[in-house]
Amino acid sequence: MSERIAPGVRAYLAGEIAAAGGREVSFVAAVDRDGVVTAARVVARGTVDMVLALPGTASRGEMLLHNHPSGHLSPSPADLNVAARLHDGGVGFGIVDNGATEIYVVVEVPRDREVARIEPFDVIDTLGERGPIAAHLGQYEDRRSQRDMAAYIADGYNDGGVQLMEAGTGVGKSFAYLVPALAWARVNQERTVISTNTINLQEQLVGKDLPLLREALSTEDYAPSFALLKGWRNYLCLSRLHLAVGSQRTLLEQDKLDELIGLSEWAAHTADGTLSDLPVTPTPEVWDEVSAEADLCARLKCPHFDRCFLFRARRRAAEADVVVVNHHLLAADLSVRRAQDNWEDAAVLPPYRRLVLDEAHHLEEVAAGHLGVQVTSRSVRRLLSRFERNGRGLAPTLSHELAAGSDPPSREGLE
Repeated sequence: MSERIAPGVRAYLAGEIAAAGGREVSFVAAVDRDGVVTAARVVARGTVDMVLALPGTASRGEMLLHNHPSGHLSPSPADLNVAARLHDGGVGFGIVDNGATEIYVVVEVPRDREVARIEPFDVIDTLGERGPIAAHLGQYEDRRSQRDMAAYIADGYNDGGVQLMEAGTGVGKSFAYLVPALAWARVNQERTVISTNTINLQEQLVGKDLPLLREALSTEDYAPSFALLKGWRNYLCLSRLHLAVGSQRTLLEQDKLDELIGLSEWAAHTADGTLSDLPVTPTPEVWDEVSAEADLCARLKCPHFDRCFLFRARRRAAEADVVVVNHHLLAADLSVRRAQDNWEDAAVLPPYRRLVLDEAHHLEEVAAGHLGVQVTSRSVRRLLSRFERNGRGLAPTLSHELAAGSDPPSREGLE
């Protein structure tokens, strides 16, 4: 019998599950410093193989529990996805049997830990001519300006606040911010989001710089991790692809069918399912029919969820030390956070407290598009023209509908 559930709570859990006919029940539980479940409350009841994991029901420091009627407590892929999302919000996740005699904790409740400082001189040494990067490369150019910049960034990680730096060509600024970011992740298990403006820089970071640093800085107990996260429409949706292939004769013109068949073959072996991984860029008409769309996504209910390229990328990002995005995705994340007043949990991006803006001079224009409101004379004229233009539009239509729907005059009124 598990010692991680207090006896009174065990009886409560078992009683609620029995009252639900042995079906799945979802609970929010309080957990003490030793990880023991000390209290619980029911938040949802489901079927014999499914229950809702309602967002927002558990607060930071609590644990979401549910039972597996089969008695097998191994988490399903859907359980793992929910667990990762909850952990980002500071919530643990566990599974119990129907009698609440056993508990399998998939994710422990995250605990606040004391922040460890990183030593700027260690960062300097890492980038120096006798450091691990130089040893890994063999031929290495020691750059004092790069080491100075990295030391200032290390101070920024330690002390917080905002730093503004300008670095000319040849300084090696990407290593100057990546090395402190990885050093911080190693001692504090806290990710850094790096936002860029151009695809070229993203490809340099993810395809060259970060893999090199992972090889150079890996030790027996730590290997740097990183992920690239893109917007929804950059990913192939397997569900939409399946539907498109099934209705191809009515969905697309004949000359587009070969593209669709090619996409279907590519989907079977692509590494990440993104538009940039395609050997030949498809026509917009075809990609529009198969790309991921937030409004059309069934998420956990999708039969292709376990293989979904988008959510695979999100799971990798949730576990990565460094997450690389572009300014548009960052601005979309900030827009959602502002609308929801959510600055701690996952939104478009996993939660983060450390942010590096490279190519930051492009951010203002991108942010204005996502966070601001743009009004032009053309847009105003277009809006007004919808009301009335040459006797047509919303206003004449509304007038006609009102007249057609009014009661005819009575005879008494005519007399």
